[in-house]
Amino acid sequence: MANIVFYISFLQNEFNSTLKLAKTLKSLGHKIFYLGMLDSEEKVIKYGFSFLPILEKWFPKGFYQEEDYNKLNFSGLRLLLEYRKYTKIINSLIYSLYKGENREIHNVIKKIDTDLLLIGTSCSFEASLIAFIAYECQISTIYLTDMFTELPPPKKLIQQEKNSNLSNNFLKTFYKYQFQNWSKAFQRNLGWLIGRTLDEDIIRKLATVKSKIPLELLDFSINLPLKLPHLFLCPEELDFPDSFREGCYYAEASIDLQREEPSFDWSKLNKDQILIYCSLGTTGETFETLGIKKVKQFFQNVIDAVSLKKEYQLIVSASDHINVEDFHSVPENTIIVNRAPQLALLEKASLAIIHGGVRTIKECIFFGVPMIVFPVSSDQPENAERIEYHRLGVVGNIKNTSANLIMDFIEKIENDFLLKQRLEAWKKKFREIEYSEKATKFILKILEQNKCI
Repeated sequence: MANIVFYISFLQNEFNSTLKLAKTLKSLGHKIFYLGMLDSEEKVIKYGFSFLPILEKWFPKGFYQEEDYNKLNFSGLRLLLEYRKYTKIINSLIYSLYKGENREIHNVIKKIDTDLLLIGTSCSFEASLIAFIAYECQISTIYLTDMFTELPPPKKLIQQEKNSNLSNNFLKTFYKYQFQNWSKAFQRNLGWLIGRTLDEDIIRKLATVKSKIPLELLDFSINLPLKLPHLFLCPEELDFPDSFREGCYYAEASIDLQREEPSFDWSKLNKDQILIYCSLGTTGETFETLGIKKVKQFFQNVIDAVSLKKEYQLIVSASDHINVEDFHSVPENTIIVNRAPQLALLEKASLAIIHGGVRTIKECIFFGVPMIVFPVSSDQPENAERIEYHRLGVVGNIKNTSANLIMDFIEKIENDFLLKQRLEAWKKKFREIEYSEKATKFILKILEQNKCI
């Protein structure tokens, strides 16, 4: 049996995306390991997988929680200084890798005799560094994601991407991920303030000189410069038609229906009311982008909209970033919690009001739930375009909404019989693909090919 390693970022949703595949491979007798920063250890151990911690010197336990806190609570010069401090940490890591002083990751993946490394790409800059090291160690490696924005661009867009350079793409992606929530004034001066602090030449040398990656395998005009196969945990049907992506293998949605979910007082659900589920996710990115005040106002608009019709019951999953006691005028037909059991609620829901993260979209389709999507950042605007194109829901502007507008959307969904028929067909198709275990078959095929080499 093989030793299979998953590299994941600190993001809970990325870990959740890998769970079903990891469990299936483990049930087949393969040894499963997770590689990542210490902030990911607890969630991995909880599911009985072995965890391989790396880079504690740069990212000690609690690092990412502190970073999220700072993004939400700092502003102006103080926020700028925090970002500069973070960039200094990244610089230190890059130079240590280039100089050969840091062999930690090399040693870890070699020590357990890794047969296959699957790299989660939610944080593409970190994923690229891991990919460079894996190539240097001659470890069979593939990218693993369910975010369209992390895939190779469709073939018709590749030439446009090639016309851009490293600083406008690869590093820009890094900066966008870290700094996209700055004020407009900071964004306008990004290049002067911090944009040149990462040495592009060293990053290129890390790939070409240190890891000895041939130039034909590199393309710094895209987020992930090292060309590797992409295992995409999402059915191809959700992409736009004719979006041929080189090296991309579409699989199932890979939803772990047995994953652990937050507790919930089910006695509060009214079986005689139509259930609406509302969530803007649990990560800090939405709150950093909009600000907590605007997020609270959005939730209040949803609450006020649903209160207009007593046949509905609303469940709001507000996240840990908001105090549920802060909401005023909460009607009897509304329940507000910090975290909700999303899978269990979507199974019962007739409508979901969401920000358009791909994992929630996949789960909505799996349960046949129509969506009202209010995209905020990251991959959400592109996902919303797909929902609109495939007519699986409606899309709104979260910065320009009201209780009346939200109620108009709800009534539009309620009266669209064809939408319900489409979702039922998509639900059936998603479930057929889900039970085909395409991702597992793809992994087993790669392992078999590696034996023959």
